[in-house]
Amino acid sequence: MPRMTKKMIEGAVKSDKLIRHSEEIEYHRFREDYKRIPRGTVIIGKRVIWGFPHIKRIFTLEKGIKRNISSPEVYIEEKVDGFNVRVAKIKDNIYAFSRGGFLDPFSTEKIREMGKVKNFFEDHPLKVLCGEMIGNTPYTPPEKKFDVRFLVFDIDDGSGKYIGCGEKYRIIKKYSIDSVTQYGKQKSIKKIISIAKNVNGDEKEGIVIKSPDRSELVKYVVPNADIRDISRSSHLLFDMPMRYFIHRILRSAISIRDFRFEKEKYQKKLGKAFYLNLIKALNDEKGAYEEFEITVSSEKIWNRILKHMSKEVRIEPIFKVRKNGKTRIRFRKIYKKTSKLFRDFTQGKALVD
Repeated sequence: MPRMTKKMIEGAVKSDKLIRHSEEIEYHRFREDYKRIPRGTVIIGKRVIWGFPHIKRIFTLEKGIKRNISSPEVYIEEKVDGFNVRVAKIKDNIYAFSRGGFLDPFSTEKIREMGKVKNFFEDHPLKVLCGEMIGNTPYTPPEKKFDVRFLVFDIDDGSGKYIGCGEKYRIIKKYSIDSVTQYGKQKSIKKIISIAKNVNGDEKEGIVIKSPDRSELVKYVVPNADIRDISRSSHLLFDMPMRYFIHRILRSAISIRDFRFEKEKYQKKLGKAFYLNLIKALNDEKGAYEEFEITVSSEKIWNRILKHMSKEVRIEPIFKVRKNGKTRIRFRKIYKKTSKLFRDFTQGKALVD
């Protein structure tokens, strides 16, 4: 990562790429890439928490690995569909930051309750844990089996450099930190393909393939996950970029070809994925929406969550229940643009195309 100079910071502020925030703490975040500084990078006093870089995605497994990773052996980890956060200790408190660099009040509260993470930061105050929040969060589908989990997939040594796989696994084991599933070191492409097929059958999202030192890595999403994404989002048609659907159709088609899966089976799954929730939303007077359920300690946290919600959605609480010092909230995110267009088209509006 580049050295963060005063001149660089002044230039980023002047170009409106570096934004000041004052919430629980005062911090600045890069809302866009600037020179070699990635979007989401956070500055707190003299401390820099580097933005998490985008990982290359491969569409075909065997050739994708050969073309992008030079190491003869790789580590395979599960790619988890969650909410990406970076967790750091600032002075005496632990904070969680979103991919875009926002201080996330919900994740911060939940992670502060995790003793294992606290123990890690006692010994490694300058390192940064990178992981996925899953479960009953404001951004992921409700979960009945557990409340929330924070699954670590990378550790930043504090300078924007990521620790190699072997050392990372030793740290995770030492502190018993929850992590994404590890499938171990692999040399055989046949074994990697077998892992990917099992991930697909288990209805998981995909895999990440990393060189031992983590200098080279790619991600691969399995076809069931691509089709599941389409199913979850088809009713949000006009609030999603079209490439969201196009890429998932293409990726799943290439995987089905490569793995020689039954085409007719996946054709039916894809058709159902597109139409089921879409038709349901067209018939629903509330329009296009998603439902979420969370538990927070106070209304203050809930209000801060609302502040960070996109202006493209309208929040509609379904219920709030206070019990044992916690507030359980279920709410809808109603997508304004798609809901309006659904109403217009089903009520006879004409469109020139």
